[in-house]
Amino acid sequence: MSERVYVEDGTVAHELQFGESPNDRAAQALCGRTSWPGYWFGTGDQDEYDTAAAMPLCVACASVLRHRAGG
Repeated sequence: MSERVYVEDGTVAHELQFGESPNDRAAQALCGRTSWPGYWFGTGDQDEYDTAAAMPLCVACASVLRHRAGG
């Protein structure tokens, strides 16, 4: 299961690669983006989960998810 995350002041959410920790600044999203030089947000408190869920998903991350789902 992947996790939906975002960077501070980001405009889109990303899906982390399976097994990547949102606490690792080098953790890559499905699109290849890292949070560096900042941190990933979206897995802390309920407000972060809600913010990540409300953001549009990165087009590249969405494409990878569709491909993995067989479409």
